[in-house]
Amino acid sequence: MVTAALPRLTALKYEVDTSLDAFGELRRSDHLIGNAPALRERMEEDGYIFLPGLLDREAVRGARRSIMEMLADEGLLEPGTSSEDGIAAREPRTKGLGVRNDLAKRSAELQRLLYAGRMMAFYRHFLGGDVLHFTYTWLRPRAPGGATPPHYDIVFMGRGTTRLCTAWTPLSDISYEMGGLMVLEGSHRLEGLKNTYGQKDVDTYCTNLPHAQERVAGNKLFTGQLSRNPIKLRNTLGGRWLTAEFRMGDVLTFGMYTLHCSLDNQSDRVRLSCDTRYQLASEPADHRWVGEEPPGHGVAIRQGHIC
Repeated sequence: MVTAALPRLTALKYEVDTSLDAFGELRRSDHLIGNAPALRERMEEDGYIFLPGLLDREAVRGARRSIMEMLADEGLLEPGTSSEDGIAAREPRTKGLGVRNDLAKRSAELQRLLYAGRMMAFYRHFLGGDVLHFTYTWLRPRAPGGATPPHYDIVFMGRGTTRLCTAWTPLSDISYEMGGLMVLEGSHRLEGLKNTYGQKDVDTYCTNLPHAQERVAGNKLFTGQLSRNPIKLRNTLGGRWLTAEFRMGDVLTFGMYTLHCSLDNQSDRVRLSCDTRYQLASEPADHRWVGEEPPGHGVAIRQGHIC
């Protein structure tokens, strides 16, 4: 549990309640690495597995360095500073600091880290068979002030197996102030939420509603966010927001129905992390995210239905 005094934390600009009944630390499972049955039991119980030190820290550092050099070349880091420090350019800029699959594809170091070696070995052991990973990499350079709203992953990638795992991998040491990922305790057991919000798909639209054609063209689509207020959401759903101060080498993995978001980045640095997905190769995969050039979200893959 959190014992040290915490700084003032915010998520989407709302102050986080850090009292003991509202906020806590992720339960560590690094002592279970190599024990697949125990890991599966922990995932069933908690909806996540927190694995400090799963990856080689120097390998993570090498992947981070390659990405930061690319960000520096784009002018997204402060001129005259070391790209190793990751200090965000003081001139306000947001372009280039969203999801950057393009940079992930260009970094051989990052590709090896995420899709070979210890990461793939872990998922083969945990899932109990040959593993397929999504080709698309959600590399996230997050600007100061930025945060991720609460959501289930299933609404973005639910056209294949639901037994899909997300790995959230910090590519920086991430303090509370820099704003790491949070998961909502027990959210994978909220059957009402799973059977309503959890049944949605961001790339579907209602053909029988007004403005259906605008939805096909890309307007007024469901964003996938459950809320823009993580504090109010926790008050409604119960549980605690759980997080940690992360270090390079840590991995946090969870299932499609674990509600998560992030704290605000209150530092002056680019917070660097990535989301990757793994499943048994024998199970169906969401075609939006696999293949040499996965289509992702777009007009071509939208599906209409009667609401």
